[in-house]
Amino acid sequence: MSDSNPRPMKRQCTHTVSPSQTQASSSLSPPPQSSQPTPTPALRPLPPAILLLALPGLLAHPPTHPDFGFSLFISLRALRQCLALPALAPDVECRAWTNLAEVGMRVMENGFCAAEAGCDWAIGVDAEVEKALSKGLLIAHKHPSLRPLRHHLTLLHAHFAFTFPSSSTSPKFALALLRRLIASFVPADSPATVYASHLALITQMSTLPSTTGPGPGANLSPAPLRAPVLQATLRAIDTLTTLAQKNHHPRIIALAHVIRLRVLFRAGAWSQVGAALDMAEAVLGLMFDNEKKNHAKGIVGAKGDAKAEGNVLPRWSSITAGDVHALSLEYSQVLISNSNKNEAKQEEESTHSDPAHSSLVIHTLLSGSIFFTFSGNIRAAEQRLVALHALVDSGALQGFKDGITQIPLPPHPPLVVQTTHPLILLPLAFLVSATAKRDPVGRNPKRRLWAEAGLGIIDGAIEDIDLPLWASIADRDEIVQRMARLKADLLCELVAISIQRSEFDTAEVHLNALLSLTNAPDLFHSYSARITLHTAHLAHALGDTERAGVCYRVARAVDDELNTGAGFVGAAACAGEALLRIGLRAQAQAHGDNPEVNEGTGDWLDSETHALAKSAIQRCHGMGGIFEAVGKTVQAAVAGARGEIVGAKSHLKSALSLSTLAGENHLRALLLAQVGAQYLHTAPLHAMETLAVCETLGAGMGAKQKEVAGENGKGKEKENVSAEGKHEPIGNAPLRLWVGERFLEIFKRANKPHRVAKQEAYNAVYRGAVEGMKGRARWPSATDSGVEGQPAEEEDIKMQDADPVGEI
Repeated sequence: MSDSNPRPMKRQCTHTVSPSQTQASSSLSPPPQSSQPTPTPALRPLPPAILLLALPGLLAHPPTHPDFGFSLFISLRALRQCLALPALAPDVECRAWTNLAEVGMRVMENGFCAAEAGCDWAIGVDAEVEKALSKGLLIAHKHPSLRPLRHHLTLLHAHFAFTFPSSSTSPKFALALLRRLIASFVPADSPATVYASHLALITQMSTLPSTTGPGPGANLSPAPLRAPVLQATLRAIDTLTTLAQKNHHPRIIALAHVIRLRVLFRAGAWSQVGAALDMAEAVLGLMFDNEKKNHAKGIVGAKGDAKAEGNVLPRWSSITAGDVHALSLEYSQVLISNSNKNEAKQEEESTHSDPAHSSLVIHTLLSGSIFFTFSGNIRAAEQRLVALHALVDSGALQGFKDGITQIPLPPHPPLVVQTTHPLILLPLAFLVSATAKRDPVGRNPKRRLWAEAGLGIIDGAIEDIDLPLWASIADRDEIVQRMARLKADLLCELVAISIQRSEFDTAEVHLNALLSLTNAPDLFHSYSARITLHTAHLAHALGDTERAGVCYRVARAVDDELNTGAGFVGAAACAGEALLRIGLRAQAQAHGDNPEVNEGTGDWLDSETHALAKSAIQRCHGMGGIFEAVGKTVQAAVAGARGEIVGAKSHLKSALSLSTLAGENHLRALLLAQVGAQYLHTAPLHAMETLAVCETLGAGMGAKQKEVAGENGKGKEKENVSAEGKHEPIGNAPLRLWVGERFLEIFKRANKPHRVAKQEAYNAVYRGAVEGMKGRARWPSATDSGVEGQPAEEEDIKMQDADPVGEI
């Protein structure tokens, strides 16, 4: 019996099933592999023009690479072959001309075109670059789609005309190209290109074209800008600021303010730097307390023992020991509140995420520290130094290892900016710190600590400098030269602090190291005046007045030749020579050997010394807080020579106030000695009070590290006593001996034999130290007898009759 509705048959399996496929799949089991290989798509060969055009980018190397020159040679040859191909597309040909101009300019910047380089393949590249620029611009003008390349070629043309002037190009032509380019921009153009054009214009306006090739003058600091150039540059910066504000780009606004600050620094326009610094700090979110507390009440209102014995004159122009210590405490410490710490943490987080912002903040803090050090405000400078080192220690320099930062401009491409290389910024921060820390008093002064730490950083720097691909050998050499100059500056700081602390052997070691470092002509030409000034200070401190006078005159002459009579070294040398001559005249006057005394006025200075002092006062005026204090010191010495007691006290008070605000204890010790001498006979109690502070400062300028007995640093301090029983070190022995002689005179008048005997013992120790200084090797005198073994005549040091100006 058949079924009327039969069921359909099952489909038969047409392929075999392996046992592995029947198992349950797992996430840990590998995917099944196909037995047939997947066919790879066929690659089409690149057109020769595209391949040759891409070769320069593939072969690019930084200047530190050993194949740097070979890569330029291959790139140049590839672009030449690309342009030799027939029927090139307009965009390919325009890019080829652009790349040829870029590679050719790199060849020229790295010196391969020079005859002494011996590179035959680089001969005639300058003409080839000019041809590439003109051909590329011609094609870009014909095709509107190549407008970005036209802007780039115009920037290259301006850079070529400024860097390599010739009969057809010049810096003025470069500025005209940039102004024409800026005027041609439309809103559709990339903001990065627009800002790059403004920055190129500002850079060329503020950079004087190099008229001298490599040589002694190639490594000098840039000359200050003249007034017309400065005003034009500031107008260009204002234009950039206005454009950034219109486009709402805060990073570009901050960049413009930092550039303005640096331009004013270079021009020496100190009257405008303060406002520019305030604006830059406000834009970057940096907040500091620059206000000085009013100490007039503490100075003018310090009556003390107004009715004490011997206090006849009013003390309106005096400063007591308490006032000095109060001022020292106020301006030697930086107090950071909790709110400032929170702001610093927020600032640190923002700088880690934005290297461009951290670079701008570091430059602003460096500029602020330098400005307030120049102005003589140590409290404001220290605040910025604390923030600077906190930012550097947080690793902010790691964000731009090659010296290149990117400023984002969303949604457009970022702006690439070249900044100061981190290998320069790090030791520069230590140099600024060493320069700002003026106080040489203490067992381990910070000025020496910062300088030694900076030298350690430079000596431990890696030889392989991280540079971008488009950098040149000149960029690498500039970094190496700047590091050498930073090392020389740090050695100068060590020489200065060693002389101030009477560590003369150490000063000579650092001075010899400085001479060895600056042996190269390009460095010695820049540091010869400073080295001579340090030598003068060392001879002056050792009592070698003849050598000191000659070195002062040489340093002033060399610096005046380099800086047209407006340099800091020349002003310091002029003031040093003036004070030296005044001190020698004071000694002669005390011994009765001065024939130049004016019987009518009682002035015991000669006309030459008066002219030198007047020049020093004029040169120190307007050169910062420290130099203002030095000028006031010279004025006080001249007024004292004329017998103008009230005028001398007024100048001393001004100088003491300036040196206190600047934290300059070395100069303050001299001023306190002068103040004490003014009241020696009229107010002996006040004189002793002032001289006691002076003696403390003199002892501190030579204090050594503590040596403690016992475990974990516990126990009493060990006294460093020499074999003769003298306590070492003495510190500033001439100053302490002079102060001791004044104390001895007061004790004798007060009829205190016990104090007299004790002071005479101290003075004997000081006198022995001074005699030991005079016994060091001296410069041969012109009046030497010339007989072997017969020394030249030396005047005995009688500090009790000497003026402290000539002995410190």
